[in-house]
Amino acid sequence: MTGRLLQAQYPMQNTLILISLLVLLFSHTSQLMAQPKSLSQSQQDFLDAYQAIKSNDRKAIAYYKRKLKDYALYPYVLYHDYRLHLNETPKPLIKAFIKDNQDTYIGNALYRKWLTHLAKTGDWTTYLEEYTPQKSLTLQCYHIQALAHRKQLKTALKYAKTIWVNTVTLNRACRPIDTLLRKNKHLTGTMVWNRITLAMHKRKPNVAKKLSKDLSKKDQKMLQYWLKVYKNPRLVAKPLPQYLSPPIRKKIFTQGVRYLASKDAALAKQTLEKYYKQYGLNRDQYLALNQKVALRAAYRYAPQAKTLLQEVNTNGHKNEETLRWQAQIAIRHSQWLELLDIIELMPEKEQNNKQWLYWKARAFDATKQPERAHALYQKLAKQRNYYAFLAADHLNLPYQFNPSPVKQVDTQALIKKYPELVRIQELLAIDWPLSTKREWYQLLNKVDKNEFQAVGVLANQWQQHAQAIRSMAKAKEWNALHLRFPTPYKEPVMQHAEKNKIDPAWIYGIMRRESAFSVDIKSPVGATGLMQIMPKTAKYISQKLGGGNISYKKLTQAENNIELGSAYLNYLNEKYKGNKVLATAAYNAGPNRVDHWLPKTGTLPADQWIDSITFSETRAYVKAVLEYTTIFKSLLNQRYDRLKDVMPDIGNHTVVQKTDPNHP
Repeated sequence: MTGRLLQAQYPMQNTLILISLLVLLFSHTSQLMAQPKSLSQSQQDFLDAYQAIKSNDRKAIAYYKRKLKDYALYPYVLYHDYRLHLNETPKPLIKAFIKDNQDTYIGNALYRKWLTHLAKTGDWTTYLEEYTPQKSLTLQCYHIQALAHRKQLKTALKYAKTIWVNTVTLNRACRPIDTLLRKNKHLTGTMVWNRITLAMHKRKPNVAKKLSKDLSKKDQKMLQYWLKVYKNPRLVAKPLPQYLSPPIRKKIFTQGVRYLASKDAALAKQTLEKYYKQYGLNRDQYLALNQKVALRAAYRYAPQAKTLLQEVNTNGHKNEETLRWQAQIAIRHSQWLELLDIIELMPEKEQNNKQWLYWKARAFDATKQPERAHALYQKLAKQRNYYAFLAADHLNLPYQFNPSPVKQVDTQALIKKYPELVRIQELLAIDWPLSTKREWYQLLNKVDKNEFQAVGVLANQWQQHAQAIRSMAKAKEWNALHLRFPTPYKEPVMQHAEKNKIDPAWIYGIMRRESAFSVDIKSPVGATGLMQIMPKTAKYISQKLGGGNISYKKLTQAENNIELGSAYLNYLNEKYKGNKVLATAAYNAGPNRVDHWLPKTGTLPADQWIDSITFSETRAYVKAVLEYTTIFKSLLNQRYDRLKDVMPDIGNHTVVQKTDPNHP
């Protein structure tokens, strides 16, 4: 009887158990591979060769080159020798290496390093001979220098103008093009103003100030007023000075109205209507600026946002973003009939998106159209995603995980076909993670599309989970659950989940969204490791745990990262009285922002609150983590929590304490 009840409640359990067994099998295989083992002779020789290269021991280098001639990582021996000793390496050897390895990371990397070396040593003739168009701004600027030094001045000046005008700040390699343009009297007032405009739009007023030295006294005065408006956009609500030329006045007005809209949308709209004709905006420019005003009002949920967006979306200048924000405002305020009207304005493809199908169903539900709501919920509930789980909750249906088996892989044939895999094996053995990652990227850019899944299986076996996930995405194999949702680092995850009294599936959900299980990843803003901990947060949590400062190296170690990330989740979980939605949002956007986003009075259903979060990144993040946590829980425990049970209504009552002022 019990078995029947369980089967009725969880009809996917047999499949999930099978998946779990597969996960355990892969995990066991991975653990066996991860056990410390002695290096092969070739692997040790390679590491010794690298040390010899770093110390430039030519006799030892020659010895290891002979010994490692047939070894998979032999190209790396040559690469590191050549890149570290470019002065001493004959050009034919470098050119031959680049040609022989042109489809590899190390071939491309040596090419870029060699071009830089040629530029720094002034070998402009060779630079011109070897240069092919590059994305690197530095190498482009070196190319311009090479052209100028080899008496191709006309071409050099042509390229120099383009870069000078379209680059806010010139780096060291590009500064000589400034001199080149000035020396040849090719710097015009129009060019200066174009670059100043770029700097102002990129919020670099100090760069604009520096450029003003090339302006006349009259033009400097105009820029000074622009800088005043930049600091105080309310100035644009008054008539602009007569000494401003029409083109500059138009630029100041346009930017001023946009920035004013972030502070006072009503005043920005009033200012736009009052002056746009006087300052020379044509109809399209007016509509574009009107759209910006409406969106900036929407970002703050300003009282005027609804009216402003409604005007934009009915005057023929609507787009996906303006419609989405108008819909979000309707969702936030439970204006269901308006929401249905807005969804009808969306392109057909967008209307059939899972998000808007769900909200259409919610609106039908709220407006006493249960049959229409039921049909949409039923359609969604067959899928596996955040909105599908919510829809299943409305109908009290079991969640559908829809796992699919993975095809058998001929590992040896795959490795034989792709030399990158042989190199990856060796790089993994000697623990060179950065080179390993670069080889994976190179491989995934060239692998046959029908073999992405096979590569993903191999990556999973080799504990390269981020690459397995990336491979499955490229293969569009969304139902390969054990490859897309692996559970590595199980011991520290379980240990710290228990210690912090939080769900291990939640930790996995955060890791999956933050880093896709890439241990050494670092974001542009400094978030580091599996759970993407910010250094200040790591320091704060470490001190609460009684530890000291945490170095970057420690944050890239799985055990440390999981310990700190789990402790931080616990901190947020306690702050928000166990509300996983708010804690997850705060993990991404910070608790200060989340506190600010809470309803000032009353409560809001969690699904409405989530889809009206101001930051698009955080909206997507919360939905993904809730979805992933559900999937991980089903894989770990053969059961899952329904979203309705972890998504209580949102209100100020959910905050147990104000954010710690010492917390970053």
